[in-house]
Amino acid sequence: MNQMHKKIISFCILFTSVSASYAQYHAGIGGRVAKFNSGLTMKYFFRPDNATGVSILIAHSKISEGGWVISPMYENQLPFRIPLIQLPLDFIMGVGMHIGYYHTKYYKIVNGLPDYYKDNIITVGADLLVALEYQVAIKWLPLAIGIEAQPFYEFVNKGPEFLDFGATLKYVFTE
Repeated sequence: MNQMHKKIISFCILFTSVSASYAQYHAGIGGRVAKFNSGLTMKYFFRPDNATGVSILIAHSKISEGGWVISPMYENQLPFRIPLIQLPLDFIMGVGMHIGYYHTKYYKIVNGLPDYYKDNIITVGADLLVALEYQVAIKWLPLAIGIEAQPFYEFVNKGPEFLDFGATLKYVFTE
């Protein structure tokens, strides 16, 4: 069996380990530390037996000389079990948008050089989210820890970046 077949089989096994969607908690609030956008993150599930919900990130941006970003997302959270490591993880996929405000020195890259906008710039764009989350298995410690990648594209006042990586820690409300 060649290397490509092994990769395809591994990929299929990995994603067939994802079973029916459910949420172990119905809401969470916490913090996000990231390469660009760090701040407050909140999540709410529509029904306790279904992991479909919404989240919002209110963050300070490190792009340029700093700004503020609000990013609402529609998310789906699925259990993701890897038998080899015996760690119950959730796989999160999301789609949303963001609105950002930058007071000064926001820029885009043109021919490899920064091209600065005027002051007080508003940005608007689309976001995707791919994340892994672990809910602490101790009843008296209702926390969820996650890592995430958030690619984004700006339609209004395009910026210099397109991908943000972060880590989250949330206090979760269980039923």
